[in-house]
This record gives sequence, C-alpha cells and structure tokens, in this order.
Amino acid sequence: MNTPTSDMMSAFKHKLFANSVANALEKQRPDLSDQVVQVDEPTVGVQIKLPRDRSVMLGWARHNNVAQWVIATPEPALISLKSGETADDIATRMIEVHTAFAD
Repeated sequence: MNTPTSDMMSAFKHKLFANSVANALEKQRPDLSDQVVQVDEPTVGVQIKLPRDRSVMLGWARHNNVAQWVIATPEPALISLKSGETADDIATRMIEVHTAFAD
C-alpha cells in the first residue's frame, strides 16, 4: 500500500477547509446557498457568485515562496487572511465582500 505524499495530504486538507467555509457560508446566509460553489480549478476554494459573471472567491494562492488563503474580489484585489481565522470568520468576511459588490 502506498502512503499519500505530503502534496496529496496538503491538497486534501485544503479541500476539507474549503468545505468547512462553504458550510459556514450556507449556515450564516442560507439565502446564498444557490450562489455558493466549491471549486477545484485553478485552485481549491469557495466561490460566491455575483451578478454579471462576477464572484467573490476564497482560494489557496502561491506567490514566490509564500502560500496562503486569500479572498479575491471582483476588483483586482486580494484580501489576505489573518492567522487563526476560523471557517466562520472567513465566511463572515466573504459575506461582507459579497454584500459590498452585490447589485
């Protein structure tokens, strides 16, 4: 039996975390459940759809030697997350960004 590689374990951990955030989003705002989508490409994450083909997305981003969860907004901006933020904290931040960009 082959043991999973560290990359496989990391990807699984990211997928579980994204799932936790998606569940927290749907718990905090059940009215958005139709707009909450888990994504696997180009990165693991969670997306809240907005009108006009826009979205707010939580994704695992890598830049140089730094990898972290970020929230991408419809404007060309990334919001870095703070160490220790829970899935509920992140869901709250994503909902705030969604509300700011909702029409």
